[in-house]
Amino acid sequence: MNEATIGLITGLSAALIALGAAVWTNAKAGRRQERLQQAQWRHDRRRDAYLAFSRAARAFVPLTEEMFLLEARAGAAVATSPTEELPTDTDDERMVFQFTWHDALASDPFVTLSDEWKERAPLRLQELTAAHDGVNLEGPPEIADVAYSIVATAHRLFVGMPLFEMEAKDTEAEIKKAGEEDKYEIPSALDYLNSEVSSYFRKFADFRGMAKEKLTEAEDE
Repeated sequence: MNEATIGLITGLSAALIALGAAVWTNAKAGRRQERLQQAQWRHDRRRDAYLAFSRAARAFVPLTEEMFLLEARAGAAVATSPTEELPTDTDDERMVFQFTWHDALASDPFVTLSDEWKERAPLRLQELTAAHDGVNLEGPPEIADVAYSIVATAHRLFVGMPLFEMEAKDTEAEIKKAGEEDKYEIPSALDYLNSEVSSYFRKFADFRGMAKEKLTEAEDE
């Protein structure tokens, strides 16, 4: 084999190696681009599902507008009002007293639901449940569980005072049966209602925080 043939074979081999390297590099870059596109697609779908659920959760708020506004106003008042320690009858104890501007403006408790609320609530609950399906499909289980707890709380608020009156009576019966009337304060139906409203706000805040955290984590990957 002469030098020309050897040179030709060597050059051909080098060309094939370079071609193979180029093909492999392009394929690797293509796979990476495909993974990035899939990650972005998944991120966008989750973001849209979280936003849809947030909109549905917020849409439920005006249906119980007075309850929610009273709760929100009370929270803002507590956060921005000063506290004062007042002495009690003993030297070793002091009582923390806080009078908020919410207390000064507080109206009568909202108990009855309007006809408009009763007409619109079933549709709002259906929309909230459907939005949860999107979160359950697209999001991780932990955020889907928080979203479902919001749906459950919305259903309890939809049932309203009859449910809370029943729970208050059950609690009262249990306390009296145990002979602990002097030990525990018996909660009223309104107490249960206020607790449920607070729970809705708290869970919704948890959902928003978790959604932001999950989306940020996906962006950093």
